[in-house]
Amino acid sequence: MHTRRLICSRLTQKQTLFKLGILTCTLIIFYAYKNSEYAAYHRIQSSDFLELETFDVEEVLDVKANWKRTQHFITKPSYSKNTRRCPASPNKLLGNVSSTRLAEGQSWSQIEAQNQNIVSGGAYVPDECIPRHRVAIIIPLRNRDLHLRVLLAHMHPIWQRQLIEYKVFVITQVDGSAFNRAKLLNVGVAEAKKDGVYDCYVFQDADLLLENDHCLYTCHDANPRHLAMYIDKYSYEALQYRVLCSKYEEAKGAFNALKSVLKDEPVHEPEIPVVKYVGGVAMMTAEQFDSVNGLSNLYWGWGGEDDDLYFRMKAKGFAIDNPYGKNCSYRTIRPEHTAMENGENKARHFFLRYATARMNKEGFNTLRYSLLAYEERPLYTNITVDVGRQSNEMVEYFSRSSQESICSTKMRWDKKWWDSSD
Repeated sequence: MHTRRLICSRLTQKQTLFKLGILTCTLIIFYAYKNSEYAAYHRIQSSDFLELETFDVEEVLDVKANWKRTQHFITKPSYSKNTRRCPASPNKLLGNVSSTRLAEGQSWSQIEAQNQNIVSGGAYVPDECIPRHRVAIIIPLRNRDLHLRVLLAHMHPIWQRQLIEYKVFVITQVDGSAFNRAKLLNVGVAEAKKDGVYDCYVFQDADLLLENDHCLYTCHDANPRHLAMYIDKYSYEALQYRVLCSKYEEAKGAFNALKSVLKDEPVHEPEIPVVKYVGGVAMMTAEQFDSVNGLSNLYWGWGGEDDDLYFRMKAKGFAIDNPYGKNCSYRTIRPEHTAMENGENKARHFFLRYATARMNKEGFNTLRYSLLAYEERPLYTNITVDVGRQSNEMVEYFSRSSQESICSTKMRWDKKWWDSSD
């Protein structure tokens, strides 16, 4: 009996050690797989959101796995021997610059001659003081050489007078698909992160010119900033508008029914959901950008991406800051963009309805693109990318749908992520 117990005891010990060995090997394999670049790419590939975009190229980069390129900020800051910090309110500012002559007729070489302090790649570091801010200025672009030329001729002197350290990244989308402004901005942040550490990201449309250089291109730690609140083509009025595909009508119906029953009892009336315009020129710190998971990649064509970003900011408790008021205004370079050029995004109201519900699952963390060219030109760094195109399934569905059916739609990839929010 004693021998049988001893044998059973030893067998139990061997079985335990065998199980521990298997568990240890499994954990080693799991963590090795988890930390590999392939694992990061596989996790991104498995997201249903990526079925909404397709690529013609073989090599597609994703934001989690593609951090191999060496830094391109070719000149490290060489501050003067004077160790004083640059003033919070620079003393070289001119104020109103709305009457500045535009550079439509100037060539690139003429503009370069007027900005000889700019380092190749569009970088600038003030030599008279230590800058308080390091800023990445990101410009989404396609087929807008005139706009870009006029913009940089006007803005480079302003940015230099503001005594910020900055670099201009122009993210150029190749032809072949609808324009995706938000995705290009995500690409700009991804490429800027490879370039170095920036404490402020500025999202600048190519057709907007600042009219007062006291509007500083610097971020605020507490809240994102929106500078292009007052634009000439909108009669210098701040825009806000109702959101379609909201649940306001349902809530209003419930309010009316409840009020008819309770009559004299106070009933809280639902607020009409509105979105404030945050497009044109906006800026965020790296922490603010990461906290909202960047911008959504789902907005192809005209409209919706700025509103989606607004909802993301509000969901994280941010107020949209503009400390300059109407003194900070912009004029539009003609000819301006039109909705017909980029094509109206009929899906935008549907995506906006679920903007905050999916913000942690879709955005900067699901970004994919193909890097086609990285060129350090005299006044800017041009980064040409293929960002894919929206899936045929999505195009076909929304092209044949009415506004009412779009607002009531629950597609398969919608149901997986946010149907529980209903």
